[in-house]
Amino acid sequence: MFDGVCQIRRAGVSPEGWAQLDLKDQAGSFDWTWFLSKPEISREVLATALVAISCDKSLSIQIEDPVTSWARVIRCLVDK
Repeated sequence: MFDGVCQIRRAGVSPEGWAQLDLKDQAGSFDWTWFLSKPEISREVLATALVAISCDKSLSIQIEDPVTSWARVIRCLVDK
């Protein structure tokens, strides 16, 4: 599982209603990659992502293994 701080440049909603996040790990383990929220926390993840984008903040993120494109975000917090 990935647990770290990411930059975010885009966020949106998939056709299924899940939050989509375009993230880059600040430590360098992955470059700009799209991830999806878990369905039950989609609204909260999208709201948190939009706050981070609007305020030019990073996100503390947990992503389920394997950490590849479209993997599931299971935690999302605005970071300093």
